[in-house]
Amino acid sequence: MIKFFRKIRQKLLSENKFSKYLIYAIGEIVLVVIGILIALQINNWNENRKNENQGIIQKKALKIELENDLETFKSDLDYVKKELKINKSYAKRLSSKTSNLDTLVKIVRYEFDGTYNSLNELNKTTFNSLESTSKLGILGDDLAKNIQNYYNTRDNGIEILSNNRELYFSLLELTIPKYPTNWSSIQGHLQDIYWEKINKNTLYGDFNGLLTMRIFNLDVRKRVVEDLITKTNHLLKEL
Repeated sequence: MIKFFRKIRQKLLSENKFSKYLIYAIGEIVLVVIGILIALQINNWNENRKNENQGIIQKKALKIELENDLETFKSDLDYVKKELKINKSYAKRLSSKTSNLDTLVKIVRYEFDGTYNSLNELNKTTFNSLESTSKLGILGDDLAKNIQNYYNTRDNGIEILSNNRELYFSLLELTIPKYPTNWSSIQGHLQDIYWEKINKNTLYGDFNGLLTMRIFNLDVRKRVVEDLITKTNHLLKEL
């Protein structure tokens, strides 16, 4: 094809038909430009199709991860509700007219469980990959923005829960060593002797602060997890 066009140019020049040559040259340039534009369009089409296919794959991966995280949230909510019920029952008993220091000792020594489970690890593999490679856009601008907002909100919520948990454990570490309980390593007669010497008024102040902190943390955690369940379900519908 190139040889064919070259022969035409040479023939026009040899016949001294410059005006026709000029028109022909312009036409040839136009054809080249059109060819380039067509090639670019095809390339863009192929790239768009590739991005669209990749977007479908990434949406499916995100959906699987979010569905698993949703189950984690639901399981955590069950745990939180159970713990709230137990710890609020302690507060109710200690606030009743019939409660006394013996009631306090019974709860602290034999019933109260200071352990506090953390929220199980969540999965951000697909999101992190898309964000680090600046490919969130292949999911569509609106969806990409909603996904970004979702994970920002989720991270902020998890950080709040983590900070609250650290505060609780800081208080727990200051309180529990003073009062051996049913989950302490030392049991039996030696523990009985220790409890006989404990200042029960100090015990009241210490445990009241610890129980209040625990219930507060659980209440906050319940609200955060419920909100994350709602937001996760909403995002799953968009995917």
